[in-house]
Amino acid sequence: MVHIRVASPPIKFPCYMGINIPTKEELIANKPEFKDIAGYIGADSVEYLTVEGLVSAVQEGITSFQEKNNSRKSVGHCTACLTGKYPVELEW
Repeated sequence: MVHIRVASPPIKFPCYMGINIPTKEELIANKPEFKDIAGYIGADSVEYLTVEGLVSAVQEGITSFQEKNNSRKSVGHCTACLTGKYPVELEW
């Protein structure tokens, strides 16, 4: 048996924040084969890290120094290519 575990959520949306992924059609997560990706690649199962799991892992213990009032605040990470929720309004 072959079980594949991917340490990232599937990338389903274009990235307009710095990575060159211009269309949804270029991403395997949006292709019909993705519904049975395990069978497509000859594995018994494929599981991905959740978006929540990724955010939790990368933010664990991280703080950012804010000079104005000498305080620390939580650091955020862009997950737009995973969720489709962009941190800024896209103007086309």
